[in-house]
Amino acid sequence: MPDKLKRNLNKEFLDYYLSSSLPSMKVGLIFTCILFFFFAFVNLTFFPDFPSQKYFMRFGIVAPFMVFSIVVIYLKPLRKNLHLAFVLINLLITAGIFLVGIASSPTQPGYEYFYAWVMLVIIGLHTFFRLEFRILICIGSLQLLFYILATIINGTFKNDPYLYTNNLFFVVSMTSLGFFMTYILQRLNWKNFLHQKAISESYNKLLEEMKDRKLAEEALSRSEEQYHTTLNSIPDWIYVVDEKFKFVMLNSSLKEEHDRQGFPVNCVGKKLKEIYPLISKTTLEEIDFVFRNGVIVISEQKFNLGDKTIYGEFRKVPIFKDNRVVQVMTILRDRSKAREVEELKLRNAEQKEIMLREIHHRVKNNLAIVISLLSLQLRNNADPELHRIIKDIEMRIRSMALIHEHLYRSENLDRIPLADYLHSLTNIILATFSGHKIKIVTDFVSTDVSLETALPLGLITNELLTNAFKYAFPGNQPGEIQVHLNQLGERQFQLIIQDNGVGLPGDFSFNTQQSLGVFIVRLLVEQLDGKIEVDTKNGSKFTITFQNTTPKKIEYSLSQFP
Repeated sequence: MPDKLKRNLNKEFLDYYLSSSLPSMKVGLIFTCILFFFFAFVNLTFFPDFPSQKYFMRFGIVAPFMVFSIVVIYLKPLRKNLHLAFVLINLLITAGIFLVGIASSPTQPGYEYFYAWVMLVIIGLHTFFRLEFRILICIGSLQLLFYILATIINGTFKNDPYLYTNNLFFVVSMTSLGFFMTYILQRLNWKNFLHQKAISESYNKLLEEMKDRKLAEEALSRSEEQYHTTLNSIPDWIYVVDEKFKFVMLNSSLKEEHDRQGFPVNCVGKKLKEIYPLISKTTLEEIDFVFRNGVIVISEQKFNLGDKTIYGEFRKVPIFKDNRVVQVMTILRDRSKAREVEELKLRNAEQKEIMLREIHHRVKNNLAIVISLLSLQLRNNADPELHRIIKDIEMRIRSMALIHEHLYRSENLDRIPLADYLHSLTNIILATFSGHKIKIVTDFVSTDVSLETALPLGLITNELLTNAFKYAFPGNQPGEIQVHLNQLGERQFQLIIQDNGVGLPGDFSFNTQQSLGVFIVRLLVEQLDGKIEVDTKNGSKFTITFQNTTPKKIEYSLSQFP
């Protein structure tokens, strides 16, 4: 034990030792004072002329000290220095022993009471005053020493050595006995002090634990109240069961439904199957699964409640205690209205999809009719320039009709598989120019684009491919046209159309060229918010870079074309 802690503990013990003996000290000192004054009154009243009376009254020197000790005990302001006051009182009594001793003569009658009075004083020191043991030894030793000095000075040892020796023996014996008794008493009080201190600390800890437990119980009570209030405020049907499938609680919504349907409202403590005899085996298995695995289970069930059919969403939630599932909460949400809304939305979506497919089919048929009308018109006109213009228009219309055909056949009505579309378009153009000795090589990356992106790309591809077939290989000479669709980034793509034909004129400029085809391509690239690059080395190469996003709207007028 550290020295500081040991000193504090000793000081605490001395305070305890002194304060615990105050009641007995009060009674003992008061009783002794009463006895002393009573004997003094009796002696003075009935035996005033006895020679020994003078010695008895001389012993009254301790009476003021006893009275002062009683006053010190009763006055609370003096209690702070109680230990010091008792030490000073006993030192003064020691001085009193010396003064009475040297003033006494062994030849006078009554002198034999002196040693008896000293023994009473020594007994009083060890009986009344609860001082530290080492201080008691010092004061007792001083009293014994002053007694010896006084008896030597007053001539007791010289006049009667036998009497002196016997009296000293009794005084020393009484002093030793007092030391022994005081030591035993202090040891017993020390053990009692430690025991009471341990009890006090345990009691304080118990009080703290009781306080903490009370606070925890209050917090738990508030938490449970809030828990039940929260569950009761939820419109869903909620019940909680324990490991034996017995009800622990039902919320207000479920109790109200029980009351409407004629089920028992007070279900706590009853088994689930007892309240719901027709409960499905699947529900019981799911609750058991949650108990065993500690996971949330979500399921949907259709059941009849009275005269109505309910589509219910069941959530079975584990409730843990000490890392173990002790209860399972089942939350039943009536999704009948939501199910009706979802089915209505699904029917509307199906109807819209059918309508869109029908629209795309009709648009494709209408474009086919336009192409047929243009073909009929050509039969009645032999102008070759008109034939060329009409054929160009037909090809452009076919590229647009092909998009609607893909949308009609596609599972996704707002996205077009660009690779399939470009592949079909190149086949149509190749079939249109079947008399040429030209080979088309394609390589398309798979991606889906919107109608707003596919239509301009189809028209661009149509214009550049038909121009290549018409002008890149004059005199029906053989050649090769390559069409590539590459992906550059997450949403960035590149369309390349190149041929190994005669190439473009040396002064060709894509931005200044005034032909209708070039104008259409330039306009469509601008509509895609893309850019086009032209390379005239070893044939013609057109590179169009674009983003797979909704293209911006471009307002233009045919007056831009001269």
